[in-house]
Amino acid sequence: MSKFLKKIFILCLFLFFVVSSQAYARGISKNGVISESCYKINEIYPSKFEINTTNSFPGYRGPNQLIVYKPAWGLRTGTNEFGKEAVVVNGIVVQLTGADSIIPKNGYVISGHGNAKVWLNKNIKIGTRVEINEKNNTIKATTTVDSYEFNAEAKIKEVEAIIKKSNEQNLVFNEKKVREYLREAKKYLRKGRFGNDKSALSNLNHSIKASSNALKYTLPYVSGELHGVWIRPTEKTRDEIVATLDNLSAVGINTIFLETYFHGKTIFPSKTMEKYGFNKLNPIFGDTDILAIYIKEAHKRNIKVNIWFESFYIGNVAPSSDLKNILSVKPHWGNKNKINADSKEPTWHPTEHRGYFLDPANPEVISFLQELIEEISARYAIDGFNIDYIRYPQAQRPNEQGYEMSNWGYTQVARDEFKEIYGVDPIEVSYKTPLWRMWDEYRQNKITDYIKSVSEILENREVLLSAVIFPDEDMSKSAKQQNWSKWSELGYVNALTPLILTSDDELAKKMMREVKRKSNGIAVYPGAFVGFMEGEPEDLLRQIRSMRELDLGGIILFDYAHLDKKYMDYLQSCVFSAVCE
Repeated sequence: MSKFLKKIFILCLFLFFVVSSQAYARGISKNGVISESCYKINEIYPSKFEINTTNSFPGYRGPNQLIVYKPAWGLRTGTNEFGKEAVVVNGIVVQLTGADSIIPKNGYVISGHGNAKVWLNKNIKIGTRVEINEKNNTIKATTTVDSYEFNAEAKIKEVEAIIKKSNEQNLVFNEKKVREYLREAKKYLRKGRFGNDKSALSNLNHSIKASSNALKYTLPYVSGELHGVWIRPTEKTRDEIVATLDNLSAVGINTIFLETYFHGKTIFPSKTMEKYGFNKLNPIFGDTDILAIYIKEAHKRNIKVNIWFESFYIGNVAPSSDLKNILSVKPHWGNKNKINADSKEPTWHPTEHRGYFLDPANPEVISFLQELIEEISARYAIDGFNIDYIRYPQAQRPNEQGYEMSNWGYTQVARDEFKEIYGVDPIEVSYKTPLWRMWDEYRQNKITDYIKSVSEILENREVLLSAVIFPDEDMSKSAKQQNWSKWSELGYVNALTPLILTSDDELAKKMMREVKRKSNGIAVYPGAFVGFMEGEPEDLLRQIRSMRELDLGGIILFDYAHLDKKYMDYLQSCVFSAVCE
């Protein structure tokens, strides 16, 4: 054998020894397993068993349940924003979302609420391997060092794809900074492929963090863009309000949507509330006019103030516990679902926080709300009005068992008026009969007429009138009697603030594209729930990127109570900050 071949042979032996040693070291801790856990599945949808229709929760995912949704279930899970979901493809978790996830054709979605959500948060990560035992309805989640490698690789690919797309579109961003972090991410990924579990895990975590830092700088600051946040005030002093606004200003927030009338109470001393015998001011604020202080201090910081106003929802506190509760003073103002139409007691909603709603068909209710809006707009230097809960309480989906009985609006006022017009008490109108469409239109028109009246109150005030809506128009009309495209078509609102109840950016983009198409040219400011659903900061950036691709004028975050430091750090690094360094 020649000296050259001997050197090659020795080198190959050496490399074989190094790789084998590293592979052995990598496997000394139970094949690189970091965590392993099993959990009981409540149901796999669809299944050979009858769907659990004993609850009316979205997606039939009840309290504390863990549900698996297979492709045959449909396009999306249909769940609400109070859970956690993991998208699984070929047995590996590829995405974590909050709600209503798209079900992959070659996988499934794991969805958890309550205790099941806690388990998901603790045991499921990007790259976690998942096994389902359908025989005993259990799920096994195994996270290994390889899971972290999978995540690191996926993040690097995402950053590279964003760079390529941004350059193709000639978008300006801090490419130098992005590439610096990307090089760092690749360096640690290479290191993470060797060594023992401990060192590999450390290097892979460094890689993931570097890619996350790169993502921060892929989105530039856009001048003139609305950066909003919904706020339910908890501050009771000027100093506390100042601290909150300073915090928001530092992040780059330029518009707040301040919850001024919520749960049937105001954050300012209201003559209207006092006139009707209700609480003059929410007792938690003592005698302090929170609204006045917020407006004054926000304007000092060039932050606009929009009134966030709960119209027909008055909270979930039993009216009997407060003599000045709206339904204690005016029990005939309460809304009724069909199953409780003849009940003399106030009716709460089983899936909407067990809350109580007012009747949009009752002219006394409308007059009260109009007076309250008139009072706010006349007394305070506001920049806008964001009308929320402009709908009937949520009914089940039309194709679901119990849809008809779950519908709302069966108050004596509405029944008498509908019967006068059509000759039939709506309590006798069945779903899928010709009169049901008229019953739907009757209720939808009550909401639309209310919006029109608010528009007339504010038309000379030079304020932005926006409406909180649900993006799926068909579902909004059939389950909530909310016909929002009609409001924009008739010019009753200046902007729509649709709720993005998912952390999936592609689904968000699809929903917002449809809203924009039906908005008749008015502004659309999407409401992102990533923080509320405990998503990752990167999820928020992805949604902002998607919204910018649709050429929308900004985004609103839900909400300040869930605007944790991890989100604030990402926002003020670049996307909401004019100082992008």
